[in-house]
Amino acid sequence: MVEPVRGVKRILYWMLAFLFFALGMIGVVLPGIPTTPFLLLMGYFLLRVSPSLHAKAMAWPVVGGPLRDWRDQGGVRPNVKRLAYTMVAVLVGSTLVFSNLPLSLKAVILGAALFGVSVVARLPVARDDLARIETELKTVRSTFK
Repeated sequence: MVEPVRGVKRILYWMLAFLFFALGMIGVVLPGIPTTPFLLLMGYFLLRVSPSLHAKAMAWPVVGGPLRDWRDQGGVRPNVKRLAYTMVAVLVGSTLVFSNLPLSLKAVILGAALFGVSVVARLPVARDDLARIETELKTVRSTFK
């Protein structure tokens, strides 16, 4: 059980939980901004100021699954990573190709997207999925020996 924070720290944690929630929701809409790390930070701060609200966030269909995977398995599922990569490729790619934005702004958007992809790529894979992937790799390696 996590001990709730008190005093000024509680106010700061509420503000940080809200900030990271807002950034996470912006990341849902703007693919250059990574969503999962912000939601994990939101969960960290929310647990320390309101365990009941944290429990509701964990049960929320939109973000609950990745948060539970992180808590229970120490990582995110590969399909969540693939979805993030696909959304970045489609949305940022179409913005870069079809928009009339200045080249300098396109470069900033591309840089932000690449940063977001690098953050997602560095997130660990959920343990259950990691074990399954390792088993599949062993099978494939033994096939080619």
